[in-house]
Amino acid sequence: MTTTTTRQKVSDRARLYVAKIPGAVSGQGGHNQTFAVACALVHGFALSESDALAILTEYNGRCSPPWTERELVHKLQSAVHARHDKPRGHLIGDGAISFYTPAPVRPTPVKIDPATAVENFLRGFRCTAADLVAASTCKIPPLICGPHFHRQGAYLIDQLFGPGELVNIVTNCIVENGKSRPGDAGETLERNEWEGRLLEPAPAQQGGVWLRMNPLDGKGVADANVTAFRFALVEIDCVPVELQLALLAKLKLPIAAVLTSGGRSVHAWVRVDAGDVDEYRKTVSAMLHLLARFGVDGKNKNPSRLSRLPGVARTIGATGDGKQRLLYLNPTPKQEPILCRS
Repeated sequence: MTTTTTRQKVSDRARLYVAKIPGAVSGQGGHNQTFAVACALVHGFALSESDALAILTEYNGRCSPPWTERELVHKLQSAVHARHDKPRGHLIGDGAISFYTPAPVRPTPVKIDPATAVENFLRGFRCTAADLVAASTCKIPPLICGPHFHRQGAYLIDQLFGPGELVNIVTNCIVENGKSRPGDAGETLERNEWEGRLLEPAPAQQGGVWLRMNPLDGKGVADANVTAFRFALVEIDCVPVELQLALLAKLKLPIAAVLTSGGRSVHAWVRVDAGDVDEYRKTVSAMLHLLARFGVDGKNKNPSRLSRLPGVARTIGATGDGKQRLLYLNPTPKQEPILCRS
């Protein structure tokens, strides 16, 4: 088949063959499908790369999104050098057009567990609790350490809530099957009143103490009662704590506070400053979706969400000494990592 007429007939046959193939769709085996078309053109129909590129470009118009010309050329060249089960030119024949049956090509997804995903992201980077304390913009003063550990809660709300804002704290808990959860809606008081109360030591609590991250109107504890959509919670407890600390230190997020739960997780308060509840949920949902591969809890989408109050210890579900500690504090964070900025 060396004449111009014969070459044109083969090209026409190849064009009709490719016309029956659905356009490739990204995320639905698009690469494999486009590569199969390239193989059919340069191997099955034995076309030259230039003739094959013309037809592949026509096919590309049905792809979503379309490939670049450079990508199409690369696929054709890869098809030329690939190993094939059938001889070159096997699609040239009267019945060639009829024996293509479209079938979706779906690559088998490779599942990566959260710990591995975190390790891949960190690339050997590590961060300790002491590293976060040292990096804190608001230095953790000696007066809230050691025997005055219980004052960490007062320091947190002093820095992250304004005068007159109402803060909700839950001290009662219900214990079921060795696990604790908030036992009631808690108490809502002005920031300064809570500061005074939290300067006094409190006994260890079974399940610890919870704090709502955003100020309320004093009429309830639902999303409708939130008066400022300031912070969102990033929490992960399915990877070791040392990996959680390093992840939070390296993520490019405006993190205002990092504190331990006294258990298996570290809590990060991410500054959102949304205008209303709808903007808050949209912004936070998008952020949690991006972080899902790391095992971050995707349920923390509501602005009335509870976090942990530092400065207290828990006895149920605790690890180590069970203390809920403040590790990092920066009221005006930027969209950048706490550490590992290179």
